[in-house]
Amino acid sequence: MDLTKITGKNLDLVPLEQKIYPLLEKWLSDSDIVKFLDDSEYNLDINELQEVYPINNKKNSILFSIVDKKSNSYVGICGFQKIDYVQKNAFLRIIIGNKNFWDGKTALESEKLLLEFAFNKLKFDFIYSIINPKNIGQIMLVERLGMKKDGILLNYITKNGESVDAYKYVVFPSDFNH
Repeated sequence: MDLTKITGKNLDLVPLEQKIYPLLEKWLSDSDIVKFLDDSEYNLDINELQEVYPINNKKNSILFSIVDKKSNSYVGICGFQKIDYVQKNAFLRIIIGNKNFWDGKTALESEKLLLEFAFNKLKFDFIYSIINPKNIGQIMLVERLGMKKDGILLNYITKNGESVDAYKYVVFPSDFNH
């Protein structure tokens, strides 16, 4: 499968390229941006970033840079990790690194584009998201897209060295709100 740019109204999702890593390193060292992420996902050097957020190996991850069309600038990354082609599902990932785009619209458009890609192109049966319960904005966003809480993962996230629970949200093609 050839990965190409996914075009939206205000954004393009561009297959991840090497040049995103310095920005990602900067974003993931900002305490506001990482406040809901697992400890293992931030304050990483470039080599570690390339392992956690790999350039599309397609075997188990497909990641994109989020590009604002108006300014032609990178504003974050999104995509799928932990892809299971047999069970036809994947983990939805999004990080908006440019705080000027924390308006909810950027994340909503990005995730809509991703879900359309997952269900129409990849023919996945469902997509899931793991969310820190304190991340109310992300919970509201995924629910707006049609995701439903599927369970609580006990002690799933490590935050500041302590284990905390996480919510698992799932969306099926029939529940997806375009």
